[in-house]
Amino acid sequence: MSSAREEKFARLASVVALAVGLVLSVGSGAAWSQSAPAQETTEAAPAAPAAKPGNGGGGYFIEFRVGQIGTYGHSYAVYGIQGGKQNYADLHPMGGYAGMAVGHVLPVPANTQWDPGVLKLPVTARYRKALNGDQYRRLLAAVQSAKSSGRYWNAVTHNCNHFIGQLAQSVGLKVPGQFQVSYSFVPALKELNEGGGPARAGAPAKRRVSSAPQT
Repeated sequence: MSSAREEKFARLASVVALAVGLVLSVGSGAAWSQSAPAQETTEAAPAAPAAKPGNGGGGYFIEFRVGQIGTYGHSYAVYGIQGGKQNYADLHPMGGYAGMAVGHVLPVPANTQWDPGVLKLPVTARYRKALNGDQYRRLLAAVQSAKSSGRYWNAVTHNCNHFIGQLAQSVGLKVPGQFQVSYSFVPALKELNEGGGPARAGAPAKRRVSSAPQT
């Protein structure tokens, strides 16, 4: 067997092993139901703000968070007007743990309808960025675009990190490699853009595993 085939086989084996581990480890703590969610309804986007002068924050924000769940964690975004209503966006596979396991090998249907149960997950990392009016307008357009294209989930090619990465890019942020667990992705996002220490909020050290997919 050639070295290229051996490497491909080893990678596939590791992904399948991670899928099995996820199914066994997440247990009953999932934020979303194991059954497929109800048909998604069209969510009205928040009104686009008037542009504000300057390049700094203009009263708007986006915050990237990691919810503690299973081996990988779950990345999602919070955005809105400072001190006002908060909006949420994420991507997760449909079909419960079985769908998630299949999604480590093949694309599976995904859902972008926000599940309030995600907010019950302990937040292990966060990165908040102030936005001006122009940035916020681009963010709103990116949210709608990401939701329109987020009809499938795959642990390697289209996961929750890819989803929030699209939002980060829309406001001018640099995005780290998305093939890593959410527990390390959001801290890496902050490190890449701010150059400071990781934005941790109590995640166990063993959670920081790189080169692995996430929800």
